[in-house]
Amino acid sequence: MLRSISITIWRFRRELVLSLIISMIAIPFANYLVIERDRNRNEMYGEAFWIYGFEIYEMNDHELAAALPPEWGYNDEDHVLPDYLGNITYEYPVFGLVFFAIATWLFPGQGGLQPLWLNFLLTLVFNLNLVLVAILLGDRIFKKQWARFFFTGYYVYGLIMSAGGGKLEPIVDCLFLMSLVLLQEKQYGKGMFALGLSVQTKIYSVVALPILFLAAPVSIIWFLVSTLLTVIPFLFLNVDFSSLVNHFLNTSTYSSYIVNPMYPGLFSNTPIVENSIVVGSYPWPPAIIPLLIYVGFMLFTIRLYLPENEAFRTASLLGKIQLLKPLYIYMLPAVLFVFRWEMPWYLFWLGPAIFLFEKDEHKIGYLKELTIVGFLYAFGVAVNWPYFIVGPLPDFVIHFPFGWYTVLGLVGLIATIGVTFGIWKWTIDRRVRRMIKISEAKARGELVL
Repeated sequence: MLRSISITIWRFRRELVLSLIISMIAIPFANYLVIERDRNRNEMYGEAFWIYGFEIYEMNDHELAAALPPEWGYNDEDHVLPDYLGNITYEYPVFGLVFFAIATWLFPGQGGLQPLWLNFLLTLVFNLNLVLVAILLGDRIFKKQWARFFFTGYYVYGLIMSAGGGKLEPIVDCLFLMSLVLLQEKQYGKGMFALGLSVQTKIYSVVALPILFLAAPVSIIWFLVSTLLTVIPFLFLNVDFSSLVNHFLNTSTYSSYIVNPMYPGLFSNTPIVENSIVVGSYPWPPAIIPLLIYVGFMLFTIRLYLPENEAFRTASLLGKIQLLKPLYIYMLPAVLFVFRWEMPWYLFWLGPAIFLFEKDEHKIGYLKELTIVGFLYAFGVAVNWPYFIVGPLPDFVIHFPFGWYTVLGLVGLIATIGVTFGIWKWTIDRRVRRMIKISEAKARGELVL
């Protein structure tokens, strides 16, 4: 894997330099325009880990902010969850906590440059993810339109998550993609170990576990070994992971709000919100429309992912399971309809699962499915606008303290990136033209100094 990474970095060195420059430009813009609450919370919990250890899993945001030294400035309301999530203790798995604890130890001191430092680290991880995606795409990135479309989509998503949001997703994806590269290289034990660390950063990458297990069942040992990072604190330090479990199960215990516009439960129990408090519920039949559209789409396209009748009938039990792998992967996005708490960027959590398919036609269909789900998410907000305009949307908008002026900041960022790209392309083209002239001169037998 290291050899593949090195070769790919050299192969795309010019593009990676441009990506890093764009990332460095985006970090201060985003830090100024957006309240990156998840990053701020992780910064606070990372600093607190060196004082309270795993006890922080039993403290909610406000309790921890009050317990830390006042001069650290964590009581500014930008480092804690909103009031309707005020009783939630730390809900992320252990590896994510360890990452931010080490990052804040390397660059201590709340505020100042520390938030930019955290985004910088996540940006480096994101650019490594681009290399891993390029490895998994191979030459298709030059030859296949779907591969370029996927790479572009992942680039935008990853840039927002790292430079623009300071979220854990780049780390999850990095370990997830590493496990897929190792699976491709048939290094199953290492792949399982990397996947275990990914799951202990955020749980969604566990969807790849059955595929790796089928490839090499014995390698599950390495997945279990990696989980000791979470098991040991739970068994021997009595760490309370109840908020993590509630977050994973997405019950009303985690949040009384429903922020997933595709959630079928809105059909009969759309919340009534008054002053950011849920006081009741009412039926809203249009809320079921996104699910009906999705079911229709799946019925129309699922045949491609079903095995041939004769091959399935004559296969052994293990063979039948292997033949059903494409169907399993294709059904994964259906889980996005199940949970109450579904933020927009969650829609691309399952994007890297595209590499679990073996056939390009399956990958193209999966990419179409993710696109349809994205449209249904936006459509769900539209058909249930009376609830979202008074419930989740106002709480989402408070992350943009400059309101509509944020759009001007984004325009400035895009313009700056455009100028940067123009300078980069002019420099590269100039260098290429010079190399061509030198090659032609040497071919004519001229001496080039």
